[in-house]
Amino acid sequence: MGERGGRGGGRWISLRELLAFDEGGVLRLLLAPSGEDVHVNGMIIGDEGPARSYAHRVVLAAGLFHSTGAATASIREAAARGAAAVVVRAGDDLPSELVDAAEQVGVALLARAEWADWDDVATLLRSALAYADAGRGDRMADATAGGGLAALASVVAEFTGGSITIEDTGFRVLAHSATGPEADELRRSTILGGRVPDWRVEELRRSGLLRALWSSDEVIHRPADGDSPERLIIAIRSGREMLGSIWAAADGRGLTPNAASALSRAAEVAVPYLAQHRLRESAARRREEHALRGLLDGDGDMSTHAWTLGLPPDLRCGVVLAELDVSPQTQTYVHTQGQNSTQALSQAQAQGQGQSLGQGQRLGPAQAQAQVQDLGQEEGQGRGTRPSQGQGLGQPGQGRRFGQSGQGRGAWPGPEQARGTGLAPGQARGTGPAPGVAAAERTVEVLALQAAAYRSGVRVLREGTRVLALLPLERGDDRDLLGLARDLDGLASSMPGAGRVRVGAGPAVASPLLASASREEAELVVRVLRAEEARGRGERRYASAAEVRPALDVLRVLDAVRPVLESGSGPVHDLVRTDLATGGELVRSIAAYLDAGGDVRVAARRLVLHPNTLRYRLRRARERFGVDLDDPDTRLLITLAVRLTETP
Repeated sequence: MGERGGRGGGRWISLRELLAFDEGGVLRLLLAPSGEDVHVNGMIIGDEGPARSYAHRVVLAAGLFHSTGAATASIREAAARGAAAVVVRAGDDLPSELVDAAEQVGVALLARAEWADWDDVATLLRSALAYADAGRGDRMADATAGGGLAALASVVAEFTGGSITIEDTGFRVLAHSATGPEADELRRSTILGGRVPDWRVEELRRSGLLRALWSSDEVIHRPADGDSPERLIIAIRSGREMLGSIWAAADGRGLTPNAASALSRAAEVAVPYLAQHRLRESAARRREEHALRGLLDGDGDMSTHAWTLGLPPDLRCGVVLAELDVSPQTQTYVHTQGQNSTQALSQAQAQGQGQSLGQGQRLGPAQAQAQVQDLGQEEGQGRGTRPSQGQGLGQPGQGRRFGQSGQGRGAWPGPEQARGTGLAPGQARGTGPAPGVAAAERTVEVLALQAAAYRSGVRVLREGTRVLALLPLERGDDRDLLGLARDLDGLASSMPGAGRVRVGAGPAVASPLLASASREEAELVVRVLRAEEARGRGERRYASAAEVRPALDVLRVLDAVRPVLESGSGPVHDLVRTDLATGGELVRSIAAYLDAGGDVRVAARRLVLHPNTLRYRLRRARERFGVDLDDPDTRLLITLAVRLTETP
């Protein structure tokens, strides 16, 4: 680390030090024509205009490269303006022209890992530069530079006269000073267990100390209380981001007069080390999230994904999918702004904002309500969590619905338009307005927590308003899939204001390499449940693929014939489009008639009509549109067309 040419206090790091700091593998060096000792003192995100200096900066080529020519020109411009390096997206198809251009102009070229996003890269650069900003020149910083957090804990113990623990936001012990015979039992159990006991975290949460800790930059004093000695605590922050805390306990002796100031300096010195710890853990989580999404989507190298997740290729498993019904506006917001559920909840728990939950433990109604309330208390105070950026699992039927009225050939109304209710697709009558954004976020977060706690080894992925759980079946009991679905349904039903949640359990598969097949059927199960409700055929909220197998096959048939009917024309198409545009009375009548097997009296009873009224409507369909319901081909075609208007 250097003392010149940098930002603020004039400090910089070398490209070599940046790559060494990157223990998580966010960046990969492709080329360094000028060597790895070039100075780095900041970053440029995208094109920040001609007035901004690029000197010794790393340029993040986010959204700049629309063509190889534009990419090459951007690299040349960055080098001409003094950039130290350019970071591009990862990929095996990186044009050789980019590498050649970087070599010609002498600028380093790095690739962003496939699982990472630009926020990961920016966080890495800021954290690496924090090393330089921490500086040197005092004993505490110099001692720490040689030995990391363990050395820092020892020197802080000397400065404060207390026993020191340095913890992350999950209250896991990252380093501690030597423990003498006079140490209290809490310190001993914390160090031996590697983290603060759950009962202690809950006690601190109830007392309000954690809230004070997370919201203050000052040293907090906790007086001695019975067998618990006097303690000083301070939060470790990088800007507004919480990284952890330092605790000094007066074990058997008093703290020094300068203990508070020493603890404040220690919090500054600890920043780059905890930032690196968080980056390392974040990188591991992101790699696992990328691998899990790949398995569930059937995208990429399945064997590599399974290996990343530590899943043996012969492990029986299955997928359970829970989906929250929300308004289209809320759905869009949650998909683009939602946080990764597992990461957000683990951080909320670490900050004392929720109940601790072990593997196999269930959330009861009271706990569920407490989780919702606790998660809502700190909403908007984001302690460093960031959006998941995860896309790829859209809502069932998105991009596949028959269409909306008034759009010409192939534009067919959705299920609720066909019924003329004015409700959003899948929204039940009498449920009131769809949940708001905050309620939707909290509901999905708690569902994700419950799924993760169902059993050791469950892998959970949140995508917008969905929670997907990859459940290992080590005992070979496929009923566990339906058991998890039942648990999630029970939890959702007990949560006030949670909205309607439907849960589908896919079939068991012989290997995680086949997980995408189980996920596909779990998704179809949820669509079946929505279709049943749309057609007034029941209000099941969860089911397994085996329980609705015929309906799954019908959905596949409907999906297959959808393009044919969308592009078709003729009497049936004219009838459906015209009638649904004016309320759908005739379509509903024909649907009831077909569902009743052609029995006018049964169909009229279901429609609450006089049989002669139904006969008149059927005759009108024949006379106005030329639809012959006695013809088998016509009956089949109109059955499919009507079902498509009712299928989410």
